Amino acid sequence: MFSSPHLLPPFDLRADDVEIGNYAILLDSLDIALLIFSPDGSLHLHNTQAATLLGDTPVVWEDENGQPLANDHRLEMQVAQTRQAVLHRAIGIRKAASGATTWCKASAFPVFADDGSLRLVLLALAKLTPYSHLAIENRPMPTHDPLTGIFNQRYIRLLLDDEDRRARRYGTPFALALMSIDNLTDFCAANGRKAGERILAEVGSLLARSLRGFDMVGRFGSDQFLLILPNVCIHDAMIGLERVREEVMATYSRDVKPPLTISGGVTEYSGEDSAALIEHLRPLLSAAQEAGGNRLCMDPEIF
Repeated sequence: MFSSPHLLPPFDLRADDVEIGNYAILLDSLDIALLIFSPDGSLHLHNTQAATLLGDTPVVWEDENGQPLANDHRLEMQVAQTRQAVLHRAIGIRKAASGATTWCKASAFPVFADDGSLRLVLLALAKLTPYSHLAIENRPMPTHDPLTGIFNQRYIRLLLDDEDRRARRYGTPFALALMSIDNLTDFCAANGRKAGERILAEVGSLLARSLRGFDMVGRFGSDQFLLILPNVCIHDAMIGLERVREEVMATYSRDVKPPLTISGGVTEYSGEDSAALIEHLRPLLSAAQEAGGNRLCMDPEIF
């Protein structure tokens, strides 16, 4: 059913109840809660981790800003309405009795019947608080950068910590890239700050839509982007990243003055913590830019 036990399921599921039951057990072993909903939003089934997470007392579901989620804004209802997966969201679960909030990384997926109708919705919840000091209980957890619409720096760092933890525990590979727009300072000087912000937003959106659905892209600092590419080695990651670089070049190097391209440093997880991984990337990005830009520089230490 699933290509890897360490990834959440693909988007277009056509799984029977036995397969879903086995998947619920698998996620229990990975400390991930799974709730299974009918298309009308009623709870159909849950695994043991979900029972532990939610407990026996009423809970309030909160969005990334700490505001209560209306029923029709819950992730399972969004999937039921759109038939599209929703990935990597931050959801707060506040216990009504104690007022304590547990923050989770949440992803929801549709399950289709053989005739193409929506049969079930799967909601997977992985607690964030045990894995990173960035996930602070009882505080809002904004996940998206307001300018670019992609993940903000705090949340992409938290997602990197989570991917690092998974790789350390299960031995799954992932690649990481730090990218920046070449000549953006000159472009802003010639065209103004607002034009530069527009380019940042457009390139951020381009990165997000050009990669695989479960890849993660976040704004990192003022003008950089951090890309997390799960379950892939650096050589395979470079194929997709080169396509992205070429798309940016084709879009912004002709009619934009001065022309804009993108450069990046790329590495692969080999046992370091997330902070060390990012430090590997900074000189790689600098080397790519100093060599003239419009290129990707791989980490030689992994060969």
